[in-house]
Amino acid sequence: MQTRICALALAVAVAGPSQAAIENLKDFNPAASVILDGVYYHDNVKGEGLEIAEEHDSVLHGHDHGGEDHDHEHGGLDKGFNLRETEVTFSGGVDPYFDAWFTAAINDGDIEVEEAWVRTQNLPAGLQVKAGKFLSAIGYENEKHLHAWEFADQNLAQLSLFGDHGLVSTGAQLTWLAPTQSFLQFGVEVAQGDELEKFGTALDEYDELAEEIADEFPGFYDPDGDGDLTAQELGLGEANGPELTVGFMRFGPDLGTDHALQLGASIGHHSRMQSFHEEEDAGEAFVAEGDGTVYGLHAVYKRFATGAYGKGGLTLQAEYFSFSAEQDATYHTDVDELGLPLEMEQDAAYVQAVYGFAPRWSFGLRSAAAGIGAEFTEGTEKDELRISRQHSAALTFRPSEFSLLRLQGNRNDIGLEDRRKGFNQIMLQYNISLGAHGAHTF
Repeated sequence: MQTRICALALAVAVAGPSQAAIENLKDFNPAASVILDGVYYHDNVKGEGLEIAEEHDSVLHGHDHGGEDHDHEHGGLDKGFNLRETEVTFSGGVDPYFDAWFTAAINDGDIEVEEAWVRTQNLPAGLQVKAGKFLSAIGYENEKHLHAWEFADQNLAQLSLFGDHGLVSTGAQLTWLAPTQSFLQFGVEVAQGDELEKFGTALDEYDELAEEIADEFPGFYDPDGDGDLTAQELGLGEANGPELTVGFMRFGPDLGTDHALQLGASIGHHSRMQSFHEEEDAGEAFVAEGDGTVYGLHAVYKRFATGAYGKGGLTLQAEYFSFSAEQDATYHTDVDELGLPLEMEQDAAYVQAVYGFAPRWSFGLRSAAAGIGAEFTEGTEKDELRISRQHSAALTFRPSEFSLLRLQGNRNDIGLEDRRKGFNQIMLQYNISLGAHGAHTF
């Protein structure tokens, strides 16, 4: 490789930049981009709006020690000015057989790899394989990075099931594009599933969890009586191979050149979900493990712009998710309750519309709900949880395809464990893209 670069440089220096040399350098250099995202944030609950929304009544956040320790949060905002994240991306064709993608997010000096994958090209029969760390193709919105969102924040429905980072893991994806006149794609993913925030969360900080139980629940069940709890005593083992499976289908009928429609269905299954639950009124705590499944439907309609710079463009987008899980208590502070069966159910949905009302200007409305039909069944006792809602309006100005300014307001009605809380949020966002960046998907 070094010999090739030196030869190209010598050719350019002696004979000038020939077309062949230029093309070879283009093939060698990956497309690189840096995306800057900043937000001015304000709410009428002393800057605690995001924390309140995070604590909405849900069957999926009854634990405090789940998953990986993520270094950055898309939605983590302080009251006032925030540099939310800086995203660095490299992408390009490796050779006639593969292309590759790498995205890292920098936040407060911490660096986290968001995606790093390689994908096949030119496989026969409409097949394609992706391997590495990637955002799952479950649903529609999950695959989009922050800079591709139509709103300054992620919708409440998506957050309630997949968390701030979305459903992302390390594994492999196989897709098949059917040889039909209309777009028809089927896909399956198999992944480790050990980096998830909500759906598929694993408990990994055993020492901290055991210490909390020992501190808050005097007289807790201790199998060996030493005043401490180990991972084995909590009944939880280490991860053993891929635990997350996702399947999806997408269909796009031919509506001509001015309109487009995509309909999709997906399913995700995690074979080793874990959770920690505290019941302060009863003076009990327990750890549970089992499997969980989420089903999703989505529909996206686009009318392409009829005027310059996006004027007349319209996008309608909606998704519905249904989650359920069955677990057993692998540890309980009351030994008589060990093995207690648990069932969890919860749905979530959102709908949004974005219209380009003038060149470079668009206006969007969004409504989302989390905790739809949420029920938590512990043995024979069933609790119905409160639903949470969020309504958003966003005004976006795009000076060019590389920059945007956005003003957004949210009205939240959040169901908490013991009450409801309503509050407003205002966000002023800028998003700037430096360098080359691949076109966004449909």
